Amino acid sequence: MSMKTAKFFSAGYNDGLAALLDTVIENNPNSNYGVIGISFGGMVACNTLFQYHRKEEIMVQLILSSPLDSLKTITRLNALRAKFLYSLPFGKKIKRLISSNGGVFKTKAQKKLFRSISRSESISLTDIDDVFIAPMFGYSNSTEYYKDICISRCLKETQTFTICVNADDDPCYSKELFPVEVVKENPNVCLISTAAGGHYGFAGLGWPFHRTTFTDKLISQVVAMIHSQLM
Repeated sequence: MSMKTAKFFSAGYNDGLAALLDTVIENNPNSNYGVIGISFGGMVACNTLFQYHRKEEIMVQLILSSPLDSLKTITRLNALRAKFLYSLPFGKKIKRLISSNGGVFKTKAQKKLFRSISRSESISLTDIDDVFIAPMFGYSNSTEYYKDICISRCLKETQTFTICVNADDDPCYSKELFPVEVVKENPNVCLISTAAGGHYGFAGLGWPFHRTTFTDKLISQVVAMIHSQLM
């Protein structure tokens, strides 16, 4: 995989997503809009929509398998089992991607970040965030970054109807980490936990012979709900 620019991914506000929402709304007037985000994408969607200048025009957001509390999630991913099964392999892939695209890092600051990640012996997700992602987006360290991208604060105050779905066997996040105390007074937020599904798998009974997933059914139910309220 090749990188087109030196700018990597942040789970915070994304001006590209905001611009896309502007385009969709402007080109489809008198329509109803919803946002769906999965895993990291759910964090991006929630953080962006929370600051979006036309958020009152978005009827619903559906967040699937996303860490609702980034600090708690990182603590879990650094535990022995999850670290070896997820954090280290994923961190290794990110490091390989960055190291093989040195040509896109042009400025002095970008080259410094590239050297720091290329020479780093540690390759967990926390290491990648600490030496590369956090400084790239102006944070002093990964802890500051995790606090800023934590979507629990968005869920506490959002006025957009929001459905969050996480599987209880998700290695990244499960119901015991739900920010119930944070969102219990916000009627716009619904937290759903499924017994199985892993990290955004949600394979239904009979998979792979029956190809409909829990996610497919949930999205169709949300669309049907919105349609019935508008009729």
